[in-house]
Amino acid sequence: MRTASPLRFALLVAPLVIAGSRGAAQTSPLPHDSRGAKPQGWLVGGSIGLPVTDGIASPDLFTLAVHWTQLRPGRLGADFALGTMPRVITAGAAVGLATGGVALPLQLSPGVLLLPSAGVTLAGVAAVEGSGGTTGLNAGLSAVIFGAGSVGVRSGVTWHRVGDTGASTLLWELGLVRIPRPR
Repeated sequence: MRTASPLRFALLVAPLVIAGSRGAAQTSPLPHDSRGAKPQGWLVGGSIGLPVTDGIASPDLFTLAVHWTQLRPGRLGADFALGTMPRVITAGAAVGLATGGVALPLQLSPGVLLLPSAGVTLAGVAAVEGSGGTTGLNAGLSAVIFGAGSVGVRSGVTWHRVGDTGASTLLWELGLVRIPRPR
């Protein structure tokens, strides 16, 4: 059984760390003018996800999640999510998924954010027969599209490697987020 390669994880995280370490003065690629006010605060939203393992989608194991991403365009911020798999719950088991890490929000235009992220994944299940849990790594890329209002659409994919099975899972997600006011 293979474990997650530290080198592979380092290669995925390195661009985030390098970009975020260029100093607190770093900002997004947008020009500094009165129209260039950037939203700052927390992106908070929910999503539905489709897991794909070894190229096989599992729609019956869809996920529901809540996300929190610290939004400071051009600077590293915290990134968290809590989720579950409703189908597993209906089968009589409680399942929980959590991720924690960092994201580097990049404002590509006044209504488009790109969110590369990386961190750790925690997964646990409890049933009458017993319970268990595992940890792993994740790396993802999401895009948020929003207009003048306070609601946007978030779409993305996250790579997860949990436990020592050697299998990776891609989680494709689509959801809505609350956009903080520009500052």
